[in-house]
Amino acid sequence: MSPSGFCRPGVPCVLLAALLCGAFAPAFAQTQAINGSIRGRVTDSASAAVPKASITVVNTGTGFTRALLSNEEGYFVFPNLPLGTYTVTVRRDGFETQSHTGVLLDAGAEAVLEVALQVGSVSTTVEVAGGASVVEPSRVSTGRTIGPEEVDNLPLTSRNPYNFVLFQPGVSGHPNPELGIPRTINTNGMLDRINYQMDGMVNTESDRYGLRLFPISDIYVREVQTVSNSFAPEFGGTAGDIFNVITNSGSNQFHGEFSFIGRPTDASARTILLASNKDATSIDLHDYAANAGGALIKDKLFIFGGYEHLLRGLPSPNTINPTSAAQLGLAPSLLDTAPSVQHAQFLNLRADWVINSKQQVFVRYNYFRNEYPYNTAVGGINALDVAEDFHDRAHIAGLQLLSTFSPTMLNELRASWPYRNEAHVASPGDGPGPTVTVTGIATFNGYGPGFKGDRFAEKIPSFSDGFTMIRRAHTIKVGIGWQENNDNQVGPVTNRYTFSSIANYQAAQSGANPFAYSTYATVLGVPGVAYKSQFLNWYAQDSWQVLPKLLVIYGVRYDRFQAPDGEPNAPFVYTRSFRTPGKNFAPRLGLAWSLDQKTVVRASTGIFFEAPPTNLWYNALNNDGSTRSFSTSLQPNSPGAPAFPAILSFVPGATPGIPSITAATPNFRNAYTVNSSFQISRQLTQNDALTVGYVHTGARELGYERNMNLINPVNYLADGRPVYSTAINANTRLYPQFNAITLQDVGAISDYNAMIVHWTHRMGRHYQVDASYTWSHSISDAPDANSFEQTALIEDPTSRLRDRGNSLVNRPNALTFSAYMAPAFQTGNSWLKRIVNGNELALLGNFSSGDQQNITANAPSPLNGDSTTTGQRPLFIGRDTVRGPSVYQLDARYTRTLFTIHERIRPKILAEATNVFNHKNITSLNTSVVTSAAGVPTIPAVFPPTSTVLEARIIQLGIKVNW
Repeated sequence: MSPSGFCRPGVPCVLLAALLCGAFAPAFAQTQAINGSIRGRVTDSASAAVPKASITVVNTGTGFTRALLSNEEGYFVFPNLPLGTYTVTVRRDGFETQSHTGVLLDAGAEAVLEVALQVGSVSTTVEVAGGASVVEPSRVSTGRTIGPEEVDNLPLTSRNPYNFVLFQPGVSGHPNPELGIPRTINTNGMLDRINYQMDGMVNTESDRYGLRLFPISDIYVREVQTVSNSFAPEFGGTAGDIFNVITNSGSNQFHGEFSFIGRPTDASARTILLASNKDATSIDLHDYAANAGGALIKDKLFIFGGYEHLLRGLPSPNTINPTSAAQLGLAPSLLDTAPSVQHAQFLNLRADWVINSKQQVFVRYNYFRNEYPYNTAVGGINALDVAEDFHDRAHIAGLQLLSTFSPTMLNELRASWPYRNEAHVASPGDGPGPTVTVTGIATFNGYGPGFKGDRFAEKIPSFSDGFTMIRRAHTIKVGIGWQENNDNQVGPVTNRYTFSSIANYQAAQSGANPFAYSTYATVLGVPGVAYKSQFLNWYAQDSWQVLPKLLVIYGVRYDRFQAPDGEPNAPFVYTRSFRTPGKNFAPRLGLAWSLDQKTVVRASTGIFFEAPPTNLWYNALNNDGSTRSFSTSLQPNSPGAPAFPAILSFVPGATPGIPSITAATPNFRNAYTVNSSFQISRQLTQNDALTVGYVHTGARELGYERNMNLINPVNYLADGRPVYSTAINANTRLYPQFNAITLQDVGAISDYNAMIVHWTHRMGRHYQVDASYTWSHSISDAPDANSFEQTALIEDPTSRLRDRGNSLVNRPNALTFSAYMAPAFQTGNSWLKRIVNGNELALLGNFSSGDQQNITANAPSPLNGDSTTTGQRPLFIGRDTVRGPSVYQLDARYTRTLFTIHERIRPKILAEATNVFNHKNITSLNTSVVTSAAGVPTIPAVFPPTSTVLEARIIQLGIKVNW
């Protein structure tokens, strides 16, 4: 659909679209955040409804019990059940009692039971094993839940559960080898659009897209709930993915584990891109972890705690050419691999209390600490003297209260208080400054004396409340939510010269031509600001069992993302106040239709609003052109441009020249998507299901950046791009008191189409498998703005169409799978029985097309005369037209139970490996090409690799004790 042909649909449009398209849903009903539900219908042998049957559910781990009667049509629903395994017992006079055992509830799951009672004595009990149907006939979302067996056993050399976000239908990207977020994630065709949660509470850093607020440890993770498309109105804040970590809790049985994992460095492969003439780098790992949980009062009060201490080497090889380094005058030691060592600690404490039969509550506290020398600006073409250290702290508190007013009226209240404080500082050996970048060659020379890195502190108190009421065939839920983003940011003070070639740098360094650089960029003074924003929402939804085989979920969500106050005295008018849109209504509709007991058709459509990154306001408030700080980007012929290596000086209350500023558009609107999809799910065996579906996501009003201050082009490139003067006056600048005005604008669009094939084998015959293949295409008309991984201006400030092309996350093919196997064999030989049993094997596979890469021009000066638009493309070359090498990564873990003590204590040994076949996975290429001043490029035959976020084969060995 063309941009001009698209209009934002209202409710009638959405309802009509629902008849044509719907939701691919291979996981669960997704009608609640962290609890589960059991739904079903009681009939007799003639399929007639059995009203007023007594249904009781019992959590076998904690003893939690709830009971109700079926309604006149035989339907029953138990919402907001604590997670775990349940036994469901159905009784009715004149019929045999029926007991369903092993009904497993994962986060957000809704188990659907078909209860057909047989005439007989109520004292006769018929046991039905196997839980709910594998096709789960009430689901209307795309996603899956990674359960306790997988969380505890899948290979995770990174010790980072966030990497599990990649192993769900319709999502692709790269796992992170340390504790950060996975990289370059495709979420509905958009980059890193994820709402991170813990126990359904806030865990999303608000300043940029794609960041979690605090790291987590798998030592206290019970399961991971992921939803990537068509979730119910209860969920919002993103048009991409919901990633919800569920923490572990105690039970009546005392349980826990201890583990130690280390790395025999000689067994691991050589680091990818490490030069053959350099010594192998340290990849040591020492990881100690333990957890334990149990009951202080049986069936009443439970506690759980977990702790992990992690020390890990994370080398990033330097890829600066030694010959180039010698020409630049860099000492060989500056090309050494950075001694990056991560030192992290995690703590989790949780208590669950069954106050009475009507109320249950849990409280949780988490602590995290990370000391990480040589964390930033390391590896690739960064010399050691520009590296930065990282310090990180987080404290998190959370609470949930479940209240049962009656069997048909329930309430769930959640509140959290997370706080994080992080900072970058110069690493030891920082250079004298100013920073020098020779495009595509090297970045070096440090930051200079008194360098102050960035600091970010965020506190997000929040609460949400959801009330559920069951009326006949309707399960109605209404709720509200609120969070306050308290942000305090301090930006770095920097000075950077960029040169297009080594020869130009040498000319400037020798004094022959101190203006041989391409651009000089600086931030001076005291950059930073503290501000608050508030996000509010309400929703109403209904799960309507229209017919025994047809479930419809429909509703509406409203979000208000309240901007902070502007700066009344700001030099630029746009920053004196910020617009808060007030019409963010998002209707949604989905259905699940069971054609028979083995086939389900699902359809869904709806609107999903994006929470704006709070840097939208920070960038404008911080870089507002006031005398508190100063920012600009100059070319050699710009007024006030310094001679290399001089830097501009700053005097409080004055500015050293004409500043460049950032602003937010006064016409701001919240980005949103229309998500639609259709799928058919078919049960193959009792434990196998295959789902095939189509997903479309149309994103509108996406944010992008452009220099709005340029007027009256002085020339045009051969492809029609305007070229602007570097002079600053009323004839060249719309607002001549400023050089550049980077406007954070809205209106960009993207379109995503995908076919998804998903096969799942739930635990049966001692193994479980989940595999998903996605064939897709994503196209957009602007690079991302305010994203963790990308912030770039459009090429032509007068037209976004020049940037229309492949999205950064466009991966046509992606295949992921997870598998866990624990085979059991029967034999009369006791020794053979010990050998062939007690073995576990787990696999993770991630195979995809390579990353899109953008060809950029290495020209003597910016092609269009705008020094704020970095990475401009040569003539007649579209955005993201180069594809990197395909990624093939298989990880594995083998675990062996040595013996069992008292039938409960099980010592184990384990061996795990990432990238088992040691495939050289490259994620970044050097796509900077030599370009003439007119924009004519010289395209090389091969784009050489510069860096990768993936690892060579790493072997880890460990011991583990479960009880």
